[in-house]
Amino acid sequence: MRKLTELEDTDEIYIDTLFPELYDEALELLKRGTKVYLLKDTIKLKKLRIENHLRRSDENDAMLLAQIPREKFRPLTVEELELKVQMRPLIRKYRWIVRWERVLKKFMKHGFNYNFEEVIRLMEADRKKVSKEIIRQVASLPIYGEVYRKACEILGIGKSTDLAILTLELPLYLPLVKLKKFLGLIPDRNRGEYNHRLRTHIAAFAAYLYLSVKKGVSVSDKVAEIVNHLPKRQAIPKLELMTLKALRITYLMTTNPTAGG
Repeated sequence: MRKLTELEDTDEIYIDTLFPELYDEALELLKRGTKVYLLKDTIKLKKLRIENHLRRSDENDAMLLAQIPREKFRPLTVEELELKVQMRPLIRKYRWIVRWERVLKKFMKHGFNYNFEEVIRLMEADRKKVSKEIIRQVASLPIYGEVYRKACEILGIGKSTDLAILTLELPLYLPLVKLKKFLGLIPDRNRGEYNHRLRTHIAAFAAYLYLSVKKGVSVSDKVAEIVNHLPKRQAIPKLELMTLKALRITYLMTTNPTAGG
């Protein structure tokens, strides 16, 4: 299918992934009255492929999805997707502010100061305002809010805009090995084929954890252990992976609390 909205006269649609590119389509379907269900964990689909000796393809996956019980899916809601769509301009604004604030500071560092201090002060004030709103919105979502709060607890932090954005935009229903490729957290960085925007957020969050330990700010013991026993170039990748694992684990705990360990 090129578009989910091309499926006419359909009461229910079951999907295994929901990338940001599909938000508008899924929202349009929900407003039409079509129910859309998202697979909670794609590991189930992978196991069915192996059990049935099938290769990965759209046709095979569609056939296997039909065999998965409904309780393994969760219904998407208009409210959830509307919030996701509304959040995208806010997140873009945050990225823009962070990017250009960094550029202006670099200009100043190299001696090019065209009264940038006042501009940077205003940008920082706006960034804090936008950050607060992003965190508030993510924390208000039923599933994403719980994932965000639990991840903060695991990592031993109070709040983080980058972590909130990662919680909202990462496809956490994918298995860890695919998420690592999605973020380029593998030796060859997936040959450059990874999500550069989200990679920037996880790198920024890892740097925040590293600096927090160096400044004596309280974090989890595991984070502190990594920072205190490894040089920065080795610590940052480990902190990135720890962050991803924390988000994936909390997602599984939230969507499937009976899964045990």
